[in-house]
Amino acid sequence: MNKVFYVFLSVFSFTILILFTNQQAHAEVDSKELEKEISQEQISAEMDDIMIMQNEVANILGNYEEIQKYGTVHIDRTNGFKIVIGFKNEDSTTSEIKNILSEKLKDKIKFVVTDTTYNELMQIKDNIFDNRANLESNGLHISSVGVDEENNKVNVILDEVDNLAISSQLFVDNFAKSAQLFVEDYEGSEKFLNIIFDPEAKNYNEFSREDNHPILGGGIGIQRTGIGSCSTAFTATKGSTKFLVTAGHCLEGDGSIVRQWSSNVGTDHISYHKSRGFDIGLINVTNSGRKISNFIFANANTNYDAKYTNSGSFLMNQYVCKSGIKTEYTCGQVQETSTSYTDKDTKIITKDVVKIYATGNTKDYSQGGDSGSTTWAGEVLLGVHSGGGDSSTLSWGFAAKTSKVAEHFGSDFTIYKSSNPL
Repeated sequence: MNKVFYVFLSVFSFTILILFTNQQAHAEVDSKELEKEISQEQISAEMDDIMIMQNEVANILGNYEEIQKYGTVHIDRTNGFKIVIGFKNEDSTTSEIKNILSEKLKDKIKFVVTDTTYNELMQIKDNIFDNRANLESNGLHISSVGVDEENNKVNVILDEVDNLAISSQLFVDNFAKSAQLFVEDYEGSEKFLNIIFDPEAKNYNEFSREDNHPILGGGIGIQRTGIGSCSTAFTATKGSTKFLVTAGHCLEGDGSIVRQWSSNVGTDHISYHKSRGFDIGLINVTNSGRKISNFIFANANTNYDAKYTNSGSFLMNQYVCKSGIKTEYTCGQVQETSTSYTDKDTKIITKDVVKIYATGNTKDYSQGGDSGSTTWAGEVLLGVHSGGGDSSTLSWGFAAKTSKVAEHFGSDFTIYKSSNPL
């Protein structure tokens, strides 16, 4: 039977943590890696290997994300590019995965033993985030809680502490209630938690290629009365109904008119953002003069110049790009594969998004108006831009996972992947 263990942090270590606020807050982030400019050629080449891995795992398990029950997956960039799969336990299924991927990917794949699975890290993350009200009532204000598969940790970012001389017992008592670890052989207080205090860390949902496009795709602008401007991510179908997809928080699901850009394109069909925290929403395309496509408005000034032909799941340390109407085309590196966060001003809760740190150091990863942007790598659609954040040294974005759309919109909901406009 699994034992219940609690996380303890001494007053000394917590005091040190507070003293090293901004400079050390994201100590595990490789700043030199984030400063690199990443080419589309490199992103595409890496994505080809990632899709081989994801497709082979899906063939064995029935669904790629089933691997989350077995362990964790991340990209190791220590010496180039290598996909690392960590299995907590070995059985005939993991042996089959090892054998097939070793044959297919050669030196691009590595297998290790891990202490925990992705699903267990998710449980820890959700326990903490869902109990944040109890923590905040005692002076610990949580900005976000996210899963770091590379380091087998859950990152807890605190942006406010009411009493800097908070007692160790208060801290212990409150984290103990919300960070119950159902893991055998728990060995240390900080084993699965990375506590970060960064008073400058601010998250925000984002509202703000502005033209009326006869062919709908990703990276163009929409407007909705009462909410403002957002961007688009991809198109889809369900039966004979055609959809334009954006961030869930850009919609209300109330049937009201949505424009693209200044002409009516359809109606606000559905959003589960407020009820479920899922930040992908659907616009029912009712304008018969508009067609849907798999095109993306990336770097061009007047028309689409990219596309997605497949869809997949995010990997830790993967390079991805987004394209929206405000900051246009920017790229970043995946740093947490599941994050739940609270908007600093509105207190809106968004769950199970991916956190991406900007690379290139040239501009913000995103700004208001970019919500709903396409997030992709190579020609693989991965997510819908949800929001962003920044501190004095870093800029980041959040992306909702397109791999989760069937869970919310039904198995007959189909991402449109054809280059022939429908």
